Order: sequence, then C-alpha cells, then structure tokens
Amino acid sequence: MNVVLKTTTYRLLSVLTCYLFVPCITWAQVPAGTPLLSSKANTLKYYSDGKPSATIKQVTVKNQLFSKALQVNSFGGTGSSGLYGNLTTPLRKGDVLWISFSTRSLQSKRETGESFIELRVDQLVNGKYVWPPHLERGISFGEKWTKTSIPFILTKDVKPEDVRVVIRFDSYPQSFEISPITFINCGQNVSLNDLPKTVVKYDGSAPDASWRKEAEKRIEKYRKGDLQIRIVDNAGNPVKGAEVTANLNRIAYNWGTAVTSERILDTVNVDMKMYRDTLARYFNQVVFENEMKWKNWVNQDEETKGLSTLRALRWLRTKNLTARGHVMVWPSWQNSPLYLRKFKHDKEALRSAIIESIKEQTNIMYGQFAEWDVINEATLHHDFMDILGRKEMKTWFETAHTSAPRVKLFLNDYTMFHNEKASDSFYENAKFLVDSKAPIDGIGEQAHIGGTPPGIPFVLERLDKFAQLGLPIIITEFDINSDDDDFKANYLRDFITAIFSHPATTGLLQWGFWEGAHWFPSAALWNKDWSIRPNGKVYTDLITNKWHTCFNGTTSDTGDCLVRGFCGKYDITVRYEGKTYTRQTILENRGNTIIIQIKNDESNL
Repeated sequence: MNVVLKTTTYRLLSVLTCYLFVPCITWAQVPAGTPLLSSKANTLKYYSDGKPSATIKQVTVKNQLFSKALQVNSFGGTGSSGLYGNLTTPLRKGDVLWISFSTRSLQSKRETGESFIELRVDQLVNGKYVWPPHLERGISFGEKWTKTSIPFILTKDVKPEDVRVVIRFDSYPQSFEISPITFINCGQNVSLNDLPKTVVKYDGSAPDASWRKEAEKRIEKYRKGDLQIRIVDNAGNPVKGAEVTANLNRIAYNWGTAVTSERILDTVNVDMKMYRDTLARYFNQVVFENEMKWKNWVNQDEETKGLSTLRALRWLRTKNLTARGHVMVWPSWQNSPLYLRKFKHDKEALRSAIIESIKEQTNIMYGQFAEWDVINEATLHHDFMDILGRKEMKTWFETAHTSAPRVKLFLNDYTMFHNEKASDSFYENAKFLVDSKAPIDGIGEQAHIGGTPPGIPFVLERLDKFAQLGLPIIITEFDINSDDDDFKANYLRDFITAIFSHPATTGLLQWGFWEGAHWFPSAALWNKDWSIRPNGKVYTDLITNKWHTCFNGTTSDTGDCLVRGFCGKYDITVRYEGKTYTRQTILENRGNTIIIQIKNDESNL
C-alpha cells in the first residue's frame, strides 16, 4: 500500500556505545486507558512510496515482556518506506495519549552502527499526510533492546480516518526488530508528568558522578592563570586606590560553529542580521559547512571560485572570528567529484587529481584559514587509500603543508567516542601519520550525538588515549539530534565540560546553532524565531558567565591587583584621579604580570 508521507531526509551521526547508554523508563506498569492499536506484532503494515525496499517478518523473542516482534531488513534499497497502523477510535482535543515500544538494531550501514527510525502520529486529510504531525520523534538505538515511551497531548479533535501511526525507516540500509506498539488514550484527567516517559541516562549523568569534581579541578589548573596588574606613577612608585577592571575579550579556547558564506553575506533577509549578531556574540571560530568540500568546490564557476567564501572571511575578521577549512580530501567515491571515477583504474591520474585539488584550494584560499582538515572520515571512507596505499595520506599532508605552511593541518573523523574497535581504528590512522612524520598538527573529532550517547567517563578515557599522540584535539562538528530538551541540555553541559577540562583539547565547534539553518533542526540552540532553547541557555551561560572573567578591583598598598582568570586576551582599564588608562594583555596558563604607568601629562595611553 502506498502512503503519502513527509520526505524529510535524516542523516543522523550518533554514537555507538550502547553499553554506556542506560535508557531509564520512569514507570512500573502500563497506564490505564483505551487501547488504540492491537497488541499483535503484525498489526503494523508495510508501505513504500515506490518499489518495495524492505522485507518484514515476524520473529520469536526471548527474555522480554513480549514474545513476538517484527524484524525489518531494508538492505534491499534505500527508498522511502516504513510501517503504519490505522486507528479505529475517534480522539478529542486535550486527550492525553501514550505510545510505547521496544527496538534493537541488528545491523546498520550508518557510520555508527546504530539503527534509526522516525516515529510519527500523522495528521491526514482525505487520506493524505498534512503537516504538522501530532507527534514526531527521531529515535536511534543500538544492539540492546531499548524501550521508548512518549506521552503527549492531542491538540485537536480527529476522526479515526484522519490519523495514522507511522514508523518511517532510515535512509541508510539497516536491519532491526521492533516490538508490538502500545498506543493508549489515557483520557483528559491525567497529567503528562504522571505517565511513563523515557528519560535518557548515560554513564556519568548522576549529579554526584566522580568525574565532575575532577573536571572542575582540571579547568582551574589548565584553563586559568594568575594575572598581576601593577599600577605605578611617573617615578615608578606604587599607586594605591586605583580602580581596575580586567575583562576577558577573547578566551584562549575556540568556541565555534558551522556557517555558510551565503548567510553571512545576506543583507536582505532580516533573520540574517540576527544570525550574524548571534554568531559574533557567542562564537569565536567558524567552519564553512559545505562550500569547501571538493564535491561542491568543483561546481563553482572557475572565474569566481571561492570568491563568496573570501568575502565572508573578510567580515569574520572584522568580528575577530577565526576560520577552519573543511575538507581537502574525503577519500571515497561517494564524497568526491564524479569525474574522479574515471581514474578508478589509473593510479597516477587519481593521485595527480587529488594533489592538484589540494594545491588549487590552498592557492585560492592562501592565508585565510587558521586550521584545515586535510582528510575526513578515513575510518569508513578509504577508497582512495585502497587504491593508492595508506602512505598516500602522508603525501596529502605534505602537499598541504608545502602549499599552506602556516596553517595547522588536521585529520578529522567521527569514531573517537564510539566503541573501542571503531575508536582504535581512528587512533591507528592518526598514529600512522605521526609515526611517518607527516606534518599533522591536530586531531579533529566530529562528535555528532544521537540516541545512545557515550558516557562521560568513556569520553575522558578516549581523550586520554588520543592525547598520547601529542597532538591537540578539537571537537569539530558537535550536535545532539534529539527532541528531548532535558537530555540535550544536560548532555551538552556534561559533554562540553568534560571536553573543556581536558588539557589536550583546544576547541569545540557545533555544526550549526539556529533552527532555520541547521542540518538537524532539533539540535539547534535557538528556535527559528530566535527564542533560545534550554540547550542554548546552557551553552551561553557556560561561555559568557561560568567560563568568563570580568574583574573589578582597587589596587593595594603595593599598587597591585591579582586576578585569577581564564586564559586569553584581556582589556584592562585603570581609573585614577579622574583619568582613564587602557591596555591589553594576554594571560597564559603560566601567568602574567603587566605594569601600567600613570603619566600625569597624558589622559590616555
């Protein structure tokens, strides 16, 4: 049966550390109410918008509260397909509904190994889907049975023929099992807070988790320094009672985000002014989301190639934002220009094409980037290394270094916080480059987070391991693809605290910040109307309050003020006897002393 469905494409890069993920269901029994679906496993029917691309069969399940499940295998294709179930009972506005089921992944082509489904309770008109659905939730899950329970309130009266439960399959081939769905109308005298609800728990989420105190100690040790400000007069004598302020202008840590030059340069759309203002206020580094990727780069007009990016970079410099380049080589046919495939059996032509592309990009963008990802996702995407040999990775770094000698060059990947096997594959690639003395300057980990987040102790353990290579580590593409606001806020706080606390890290970039310009709208920090979300409040509070220094004081008898502050660039203002003096200084972890001499014949220095 064909069903007209919303065709939003999901590409969730979440983290396969299932043994660290503990889904917590706050319930002891199924709530009372009217069942809206049969409890049989085969109640849900298969649909496809085109040629069938999945097989469905009923299987026996052991050691669970249910004995039957549907096993889905979509390795036959990636067309839009899924399961659906029709209701037979009318619903009223204000009804409190509860839906629950269990899933487990058997196999997935996702980079993480997790399976993914989209749960929807669709709104229909004349049998066709209309936006918005009554409920929409993306769910990712690993190899262990994971229970999902969601209560929600219906916002309008609906007839049975105007509503449908849909489980939409991932665009990636996968195999998974799903239990019978329990869908209950609990009536209108029930509070959502009284119903069973899935709460995402992860190792280290407890308020008294031991890693928290240790992280705070590391932040104090590695991210702060002592700034001694001494005020003297013309003769070099200490000045007592001078008013001193020391404000952190730019922290010595990169808080970044993905952007596009189009949005930065757009002066017509009113949202883009807010976009630029928010960018400049809460971030100090950017990465261009897609325009520097080889596959997109080659599609630009030869005469104006890179021009819009260069113009955007000029604006960024006026706001004191640095930029990362992403990415020179994504070593697979899938993520490279189509014309390269003609060199599949011509090693020298393939080698030459890659090197020439690196030279072209570094020539056009010379001096524009502080950092640049030379290779992306070599753990999974290694078609070019399979043909040219692993040593070619070193050649790409050498070519980039020769062409852009002052740029820090990175190996970027996504498996540092996955299971140890995937994480170790990433580590071995980085180690190979270090051991072969390639000019590699850093390691980039994407850190896209999904439904099974890595535990914080595991994150710290992996950082310790990669730090053994002696290279700085940057989180390059962080986001959390979830509709659970509490989980997103809590995990963001814990994850970036752990990252910031680790001495090997030098920055964290998020893969977008605004719902209107985010590849995962649910992961954004600000809604489309620019109201801030709970995870956005956590982020902005950390970087503008908790991890920020704003000192006000008065000099002592010795003319001194001692500031214990976060490392970075400081603006210092001194006021004494009606005159104002300003200075700037850099505070490093080892500390710094600045002497400011007050000259009576000058009102400002």
